[in-house]
Amino acid sequence: MATIKLDKAILEGSEYRYAARLKVFITLLFLASETGELTTTLSTLAQQTQLTIKQIRSALTALTKAGKITKSTTHYNTIINICNYESYLML
Repeated sequence: MATIKLDKAILEGSEYRYAARLKVFITLLFLASETGELTTTLSTLAQQTQLTIKQIRSALTALTKAGKITKSTTHYNTIINICNYESYLML
């Protein structure tokens, strides 16, 4: 199991101002593989975070625009890569 670290700078970022976005980002950090990638669905993320699919979609869009993640969508799932994932790992 990986341990992640969060910098105080997150308090100054746009993620902190929007609770749903922060919740989704932290969930992605914990669910990502060792390479910072995960494959999931919007409905699975909604269940895990107890947010609506609309909130998940909005959070993923905002995180993509902020350069925190990249994502690609297939017919069945969404592949998410966390940018600079190694910087969130406790070594």
